[in-house]
Amino acid sequence: MNKIKGVLGDGGRLVVIILLIVITFSYAMFQGGFVSWFIFYSIAPFLIYSLLLIFAPIQVVEFQREIEPSKLQRGDNARVTVRFKNKTWFPLIFLTVKEMGTLNNEHDQFIELSNQIFFVGWKRKFEWTYNFQNVGRGHLQFSGLKLTFTDFFGWTLRTKFIEEDKTVVVYPRISELKYKPLNMQFEHGGVPSPYTMVKDASLVTGVREYQSGDKYSWIHWKSFAKNETLRTKEFEDRQSQELFLIIDQSSNINFEYSVDLAASILQSVIKSHGDISFLSTGENYQYFQKIKTQNQMEKVMQHLAIVKPDAKKSLDSFLANEIGLNNSATITLITGELSESVERFLVNSTKLTQGIICLVITDQKDKLLESRIKLPTVKVIPISKTNFEKVFTEVMKP
Repeated sequence: MNKIKGVLGDGGRLVVIILLIVITFSYAMFQGGFVSWFIFYSIAPFLIYSLLLIFAPIQVVEFQREIEPSKLQRGDNARVTVRFKNKTWFPLIFLTVKEMGTLNNEHDQFIELSNQIFFVGWKRKFEWTYNFQNVGRGHLQFSGLKLTFTDFFGWTLRTKFIEEDKTVVVYPRISELKYKPLNMQFEHGGVPSPYTMVKDASLVTGVREYQSGDKYSWIHWKSFAKNETLRTKEFEDRQSQELFLIIDQSSNINFEYSVDLAASILQSVIKSHGDISFLSTGENYQYFQKIKTQNQMEKVMQHLAIVKPDAKKSLDSFLANEIGLNNSATITLITGELSESVERFLVNSTKLTQGIICLVITDQKDKLLESRIKLPTVKVIPISKTNFEKVFTEVMKP
């Protein structure tokens, strides 16, 4: 069937229509009588219309696409509105509109995202709205509209493609965490908070972009007088520890929730002006050191939107060299399961850091999970998929 459709292109359809006109006219001429001429005159308008549709110029202009909301997170519902105008003088019958694109990097080739059928006639303006339910994290890419015009019986098909590339980034779902400066209690005692909020105002180490919530006395007025841009002084912390956040990309179990939790922790710490670095461990791993500004955070979010559980190396072997970069930081590892690779990493890395907090995404509170690793500098904490808001409280528990 597909081979026949391939042979019957525009040229093949034209030949078929002409043959139908010749056959019905010849039948009426040689047969004569009311019935034969009635058949010819009944089918002739449809055949003539199909013949004219092959040569009629088609003009579709003023194409617009609106996506709401403008910023999407995993699990959101997206509403897409498409508008365009038909300026073709020839009356059209049926129009099929197909939105082409790729969904969340799942396909290398463009696929049909949605479609709609219109009865055109003399109608000029068209508006079409469709929805994406529970969108997944990644890239939602639109390539354009495929318009198909046809006659009453499908004898003639005219196709027009309106190219309009647009890519929408679907970010991880961010939960509003109840931030508290941490004072982790390990078996050997307390570890100072990696998020110090006490600054030594006598030691200015630099300036950064102004963020909402910065104190009035922290504004760097000399910089403002020079370029009229608000900037904030950076002071030396009385405690210089930072949080080193790592996401385990060696397993796809609860991976989407692991990415959501990592994004939520990063956003919470940045808003509270804490010190945090982030490392992804996948095939295209990236290391973001001392994330401070929203611009840096946006780059991290762009990366988190496309990360996959595609780590080629085991966690402990991958981080053997990376840990040396932050041996004074408290490591927080987010994983979907406490696998052998994760356990091996926790055991082998205890001498390289102040402490390790392993957040394991799980469906239920599992006391046995916490007892599997008994090391003075390691704390394993099960985190429910539906209870990210209390992650800081869980970490602070002795």
